[in-house]
Amino acid sequence: MHSPLYETDFYSWAMQQAQLLRDRQLQEIDWNNIIEEIEALGRSQYHALVSAIERLTLHLLKWQFQPKRRSKSWKHSINKQRIQMERLLEDNPSLTAKLDDIIPKGYKYGRKGAIQETGLPGTRFPESCPYSWANLTDENFFPEPTET
Repeated sequence: MHSPLYETDFYSWAMQQAQLLRDRQLQEIDWNNIIEEIEALGRSQYHALVSAIERLTLHLLKWQFQPKRRSKSWKHSINKQRIQMERLLEDNPSLTAKLDDIIPKGYKYGRKGAIQETGLPGTRFPESCPYSWANLTDENFFPEPTET
């Protein structure tokens, strides 16, 4: 059964579907949209980890390639993203199995951001992530400066 409420008032639809599930009224459930929403929740956790790695690698690259511009703000941002990654993985440990996909994707966007924010040519930044997972998660790791 498809609910038009899904299209017009998502909150009401979600609360209605939750109540139907609690009441075990399975014949009334909007199954197709429930399935889509559950899958979207999983994807959002994946994308949140990609985004945290993007922001982390952006600031690590700036830290490495613009050492004269280092600031407490950059260090704070680096530490904040490490905490965010830790939280995401604590809540979603199965994402650890996807790190081989997630790290390059996050780095790709972090590199693009670093090129835009620093104004340095893209050739200055490595094409693939120069930081290991151990580096990314080590709160004491800050890359050595690279002359620009």
